[in-house]
Amino acid sequence: MSGEIEYKAVLPAPPFAVPSWLRPLPACDGSLVLAGTDARFGEVDVIQRTESGLSACRMTVDAMMNSADDRNVASRSLDNICSRRPVFSGLSLARPQIMGILNTTPDSFSDGGQHHAPARAIAAGKSMLEAGASIIDIGGESTRPGATPITRNQELARVLPPLTGLKATRAVLSIDTRHAEIMERAASAGATIINDVSGLREPGALLAAAKSGCDVVIMHMQGDPQTMQSDPQYVFAPLDIYEFLEARIEEAVRAGIARDKICVDPGFGFGKTLRHNVQLVNWLAMLHGLGVPLLFGASRKSSIAKMSKDEPADQRLSGSLVLAMAAVRQGVHILRVHDVAETAQALAVERHLLAGVQDQ
Repeated sequence: MSGEIEYKAVLPAPPFAVPSWLRPLPACDGSLVLAGTDARFGEVDVIQRTESGLSACRMTVDAMMNSADDRNVASRSLDNICSRRPVFSGLSLARPQIMGILNTTPDSFSDGGQHHAPARAIAAGKSMLEAGASIIDIGGESTRPGATPITRNQELARVLPPLTGLKATRAVLSIDTRHAEIMERAASAGATIINDVSGLREPGALLAAAKSGCDVVIMHMQGDPQTMQSDPQYVFAPLDIYEFLEARIEEAVRAGIARDKICVDPGFGFGKTLRHNVQLVNWLAMLHGLGVPLLFGASRKSSIAKMSKDEPADQRLSGSLVLAMAAVRQGVHILRVHDVAETAQALAVERHLLAGVQDQ
């Protein structure tokens, strides 16, 4: 079970020592931007490890800077949180981009079998683009809890036809895979993003991603698809995920992947209980401290049903939109979703609300 954070009126001495983490608190009328987006914040939680666990102190940014043990470190941390992210696979991240999910599997948790035939997959991808997606994420291996592994040839047979068929649209194409061979072949077929649920930890994945020249999405997952929901444990899930992603970013950079080609995904639903997922959503903004773009994907996940009335996957649109907009208010750059048109509409309304507050 995840631990708790003890909030204190005063930081433990020495103030704002290293290691420490900043959690921006989103506020529509905040004076500072979150990761170059329309989202704003004005206060932060300063998180520190203590002998008894984790403690936090809530303060304004000015107060945080004044109490910092090292103002240069504090300034760099703040810059990571505020700075505009570079283009990702040719896309501006000043406003959230929509990544449409195109599963070509017969057994995915939400839409298994719907796009198994290449012609149907290509048609579905084109429909997502027309509805507002700027990225199509093509996956040939189910990563639902307990999913059965498949061979590399099976995965290639599922993803290469839609990749080839959609390349002519000049859309940004992403390959959702854990495997080096698939990364290499998909990049040759037109994919410009590698989206890896295992965080580039499978044999050869780091090297293949580096050689491909693709931008990459590094995701957090505890365990693997066969075991990830078998009693996942964290000290404090958001911070544990932060440290995992921080380590994977550094490993990717050492392998030759430029930092400005890296995006992270905290992995909602991957090796996490309902409690972990709720904590993760509430603490998303802390991940901007990593200084790279942030992707969020909670579309149709089972936690929505657990928070509601146990609805099946195809009846979780409302909950999916609530989670997506909660992420947008915390400066998320890419939303990975099944329901593109509905998300695009919700995103348009959310943008107007944010702009309206800032114009007052």
